[in-house]
Amino acid sequence: MLKFRQSVNLVIIMILMLAIMPAAALGATDEDTSTEALTAPPPVEFSVLSFDNSNVYLDSGTSDIKDNKNQTVSITINTTAKSSVASIGAIVFLQKYTGTEWIDIGAGSSVSGENKMYFSSDVSKSVTKGYYYRARTVHWVNNKGTYEQGESYSKNILVN
Repeated sequence: MLKFRQSVNLVIIMILMLAIMPAAALGATDEDTSTEALTAPPPVEFSVLSFDNSNVYLDSGTSDIKDNKNQTVSITINTTAKSSVASIGAIVFLQKYTGTEWIDIGAGSSVSGENKMYFSSDVSKSVTKGYYYRARTVHWVNNKGTYEQGESYSKNILVN
């Protein structure tokens, strides 16, 4: 019975030590760059792609967003046509989560190429720490007088 009581006391002492131990002793540093969110996180959504299967030229498109850790984000877009087209590109919008809805921030950035089947580009945008951001991208092709477009959304990220 004495050994059991000693074991219980030892466990209680260890718990108390962890509770009063300074954060620095647990590995936290002044260089910790994490930022607390200024809004509630956005609701979980499935990846949203909006491409018409009956498109003659436009096949698909994707967008991805990355925090550069300097109050900018990089957005990478990829637009794919079913064959080589006269012009191919995207209009990239940065969206910020307000705590209740996604809103476009600033104007869209247009990027494009010519005589290609596949187009990829990066866009940089300024952001504010503590908010959730995502990219909304309108992918498009123009060929032989036919203009087609589709929309994709990146994952969302909390900017630190």
